[in-house]
Amino acid sequence: MIKLMIDRGADIPVELLEKYDIRVLPFTVNLDGKSITAGGDFEAEDFYEMVRSSENVPTTSQMSPEDMEAIFREIGKDNQIIYVSISANGSGINNTAHMIADSLKDEGFDISIVNSEMYTMAIGMPVLAAAEMIKDGASKDEAVEFLENTYKRDTAYFVVDDLTFLKKGGRIKATTMAISALLDIKPILMITDGLVEACKKVRGLKKAMSVLVGYAEERMDSPGENEVIVMDTDAPEKVEIVKNLLRERVNPAKITHYKIGPVITAHAGLGLVGIYFKHKKPYTEYDK
Repeated sequence: MIKLMIDRGADIPVELLEKYDIRVLPFTVNLDGKSITAGGDFEAEDFYEMVRSSENVPTTSQMSPEDMEAIFREIGKDNQIIYVSISANGSGINNTAHMIADSLKDEGFDISIVNSEMYTMAIGMPVLAAAEMIKDGASKDEAVEFLENTYKRDTAYFVVDDLTFLKKGGRIKATTMAISALLDIKPILMITDGLVEACKKVRGLKKAMSVLVGYAEERMDSPGENEVIVMDTDAPEKVEIVKNLLRERVNPAKITHYKIGPVITAHAGLGLVGIYFKHKKPYTEYDK
C-alpha cells in the first residue's frame, strides 16, 4: 500500500487526515518557556491567543532524526511512503528526511521525499488531491509526479496588515516599518521557489484585498470548475472581505476557509490572510 505523510507545516485539518489516513510528523513550537507539539488537540485559536498575549517571538523545532527514522521504519515495513515536506528553504526537516530515506534504501524501504516548496494549505491541498488519486488506484510514481507538477504550477498569495510581528522577528527593517505605518503600506507576499517574498506594496487595506483577489481573477484556471482556498491567522474580518470579493469578481465553484496553524503562524504572525488556487500556467511565468 501507499502511505502519504506530511508535517505540521501543511495545516491539513484533523478530520481530513483521518479520512485519508495521512500520517503527520510533528513540529515543536516554543514560546515564553513553553514547548508545544503543534497539531492534535492544540487548536490554532489557542496559539493565536498565546501570541497575542506575549511580547516574544515564537520559534519552531523539528523532530529528532532518531524519531523520524523510527516512524519511517514503522510505516515503511508494510507500505510505500510518500512524504511531502514543508519548503526545504523554511526547515531542515526535508534534508533530514532525505538522509534517512537514503539510509533505509538498502534495507528495502521504498520512501519518496517531495519538497513542496510551499507552506500551509498550499502544501495540504495537493496532498489531499493525491490521496484521492491513490484511493482511485494511482501508483506511487503517478502520485509523486502529480505532486511535483502541482507545486511547480500553483502558489499562494498573502496580505500582511500589521508588520509589527515581522519586525519582532528581525524580518523587516525598522525604517520600512516606520514608513509602512506612516503611509498605510500593505505588503503583498507570495511563495516563490520555497521562499516568501514581497511581490507588491500597496497603500491601504482595501486596495491590498483588491490586488490579492486580482491574482485569482487573472491567473485562476477555470474558476467555474475549481476551488479557492482562503487562509488566515486570526483575521476573520479580512477573510470575509476576500470571500466577498472572490464571489463578485471570480465566482469560483467553491471557496473554502482554513485557519493557519501554529508552525506557520510562529513565523508569519497574526492578521495575515491569503489565497491559493489552481493556476492556468506555472506561477513563475506571470509577472509579479
